[in-house]
Amino acid sequence: MTQSLLLEYLSGFPKEMFWALIAFFLPLKKKRFWFAYALIPFALLAALVEGGTFLYPALTLNEGTSQFYFALHYCAVFCIYALGLRLTSHISWREAAYCVVCGYMTEHLKYCVHTLLSHILASPAWMDAWYVDRLLSILLYVPVYFLYVRRLCQDGHYLTSTLRSINLFVVCMAVMYFLSIYLLSLELSWVHAVYTSIFITVLMVNEVQTCARLQLQEEMQMKERIWAMNKTQYEMSKENIDIINRKSHDLKRQLSALRTVSTPEEQNAAISEIEHAVEIYDQTFQTGNRALDTILMQEALKCSQNHIELSAVINGKLLRFMKSVDLYTMLSNILDNAIEANLQIAQEEKRSIHLSLHEKKGLIILQCENPYDGTVTLENGLPVTHKEDKSAHGFGTRSIQATAEKYGGVMHLNPSSGMYILRIIFTNQDENLPS
Repeated sequence: MTQSLLLEYLSGFPKEMFWALIAFFLPLKKKRFWFAYALIPFALLAALVEGGTFLYPALTLNEGTSQFYFALHYCAVFCIYALGLRLTSHISWREAAYCVVCGYMTEHLKYCVHTLLSHILASPAWMDAWYVDRLLSILLYVPVYFLYVRRLCQDGHYLTSTLRSINLFVVCMAVMYFLSIYLLSLELSWVHAVYTSIFITVLMVNEVQTCARLQLQEEMQMKERIWAMNKTQYEMSKENIDIINRKSHDLKRQLSALRTVSTPEEQNAAISEIEHAVEIYDQTFQTGNRALDTILMQEALKCSQNHIELSAVINGKLLRFMKSVDLYTMLSNILDNAIEANLQIAQEEKRSIHLSLHEKKGLIILQCENPYDGTVTLENGLPVTHKEDKSAHGFGTRSIQATAEKYGGVMHLNPSSGMYILRIIFTNQDENLPS
């Protein structure tokens, strides 16, 4: 490999990846001041290219060493761009990795088209001009954006998994990188361009179809969750009616007893008991988020029924970026877990739940604190259930974590000194909200 070709790869590949990744970056939900965060990956790329340029004379002396370095160089570029996407957008690491791999596919497709045109046209000098290269990028990347990217990205997120991103990376590196090295060594670059173009096109079509299937599955799961929520709300309404009926009966009894009370002390005691009985109906939540108010009211009735003190200091407007279904699922799981932990405490006066939601230094912090009895063991950051049927339990906390990560949040659990603290941290997403 010549020194000029090596230099072209070291500096040219990051530039081409940048243009290809623009298509995958456009539909993402950007963070506030994302352009400032973008300086970090650009600085890292500059250092990487300069370091490679400094080392290239030694690398050209050994073909095996240079190829191994190329693999490391490509992986480093991938990691830096994934970091850049993660810093500038509200996406998870697996989404960032998926974007980078798809960007590499798009960049390599453009390289293959350029190679085929050069081969067909007998490599005219104007094919290497910068304006021809940019025109080819526009003619390819714009259709890729409308036909491919917009079908993969929904609501500013790419529907993927860690395993899917890894599999796509391995397949691309095996077929597009290592085989290309072999064919280039045989001076059969046009053969590589033909089969790789077909391979990438098929892979893109397959990704769109897979994404459509996953979206259909998610819609079905959403419908099932909504049905389960409706069923739960119906059962909860029946329980609430039973609570109201019992409270009404108690109030009638207490009012009848109040008529027979003679001393002021007994009257005050009876009135206090009546006031306590109707407190739950006077407890309303006005957080600025109607979905959140509904959830809190429903959970407050559960807490009242089980003699659990519920306190909430919440600015519900901070969670406007969440869909109502996701918010309902996450908060219900959080409070249901807290209620279940409180029910294990025999002393009713020790039962309590404190829920808070506030903003601090550009971060949105949702925290739930509740006492617990016994021991809590964490494994991979999640609690290990002590119930006999472990396969049927433990999904609540995982569901909370999945919902938090869907919106770029991070969940932390801290069980210590008899107090269980669940904390979810989101970056402030107000800039993505409609005005």
